[in-house]
Amino acid sequence: MRLGRTSPMTITRRALGTRIAGAAAAFGFGTGAVTSVAASPVPVMDPDLRDAALRGLALAGYRGDPVTAAAANAALARLAETDPEGGLLGRIYQMLDVRPAAYWPDNVPAAGTAELAILHAAIRANQPVAFGYTDLDGNQTTRTVLPLALVHPPQGVKLLAWCAERQDFRQFFVRSMEAPTAQTGDFSENRIALLEGLLAKYSGRA
Repeated sequence: MRLGRTSPMTITRRALGTRIAGAAAAFGFGTGAVTSVAASPVPVMDPDLRDAALRGLALAGYRGDPVTAAAANAALARLAETDPEGGLLGRIYQMLDVRPAAYWPDNVPAAGTAELAILHAAIRANQPVAFGYTDLDGNQTTRTVLPLALVHPPQGVKLLAWCAERQDFRQFFVRSMEAPTAQTGDFSENRIALLEGLLAKYSGRA
């Protein structure tokens, strides 16, 4: 099964699910053959500084300065040509990451520092993660996911990931996780395809 050259912005949810399920099969997340896509370029700066810069560009639209916002959007567009992963993350952060402090409620439970450290490391290493999870209705499940990014909406810190159990992209509150643990595996060759699928879903285009 080929991942194909079709833009993820125009493929159907069914086709996207088939495409990503094939990539996830490399880690025992289903069945089917996998065709890897090209790995993303090596970042030219420290990964933490790169991520902070991407989040700063993503926030430009909330500063009340349309000139700065336009410049940030142009920078993200140019970045996509030389650093596809960075371009995708920048657009994802624009949609789902932190808003200015005025938008944050006072009573949002904090995410655990230990859990965040594990998730940051797994994202960096492109390793699957398993954890117990309690959803907003109190239902408890065990999940195994491919972690893609952490975002900080007003409701609390969330992990964006491909979920093996749901065979789809999901958002998980970090505060609702129990004992997240990195698993054996490396999905780095499929990270770009996964980020494209994530962006497609949350742009409403999948």
